Amino acid sequence: MATERLVHRHRMSDTHIRELDVYYDKGGMNYWDYSTKPKGIYFSSTVYEQPVGSNMRSLTIGARSQQPGVGYILVVPLTTYRPKALREVRARVETHAEAIHTLCAVGDTASMAKLRAILTGTEVPQASSAEVFA
Repeated sequence: MATERLVHRHRMSDTHIRELDVYYDKGGMNYWDYSTKPKGIYFSSTVYEQPVGSNMRSLTIGARSQQPGVGYILVVPLTTYRPKALREVRARVETHAEAIHTLCAVGDTASMAKLRAILTGTEVPQASSAEVFA
């Protein structure tokens, strides 16, 4: 069950990168807001500060550092772990990584709805990421 979480990394600027992760979470307490996190397959998008040529990266946390499209989404709720569900979501993210990065960069409600549709497999974008917004 120990699989690599990182699916795709994209350099947004000379100092920032966005990483797309897919992972299984057994649920429990969410230590950020103390809510109960359900068990299932999750997608997360995280922005790090990492200058070009550096091996060190830092996650900036706080109200002023909020980037659009950063956070996690429960894609497949589960009662028991299913590796096939994890592989399917991971394959969708690998296939549509550039379109997902474009949607995360916008970060509004409509683009997050399209992102959820891509992750669940109900919508398949065209080859060009510009067509995602059509």
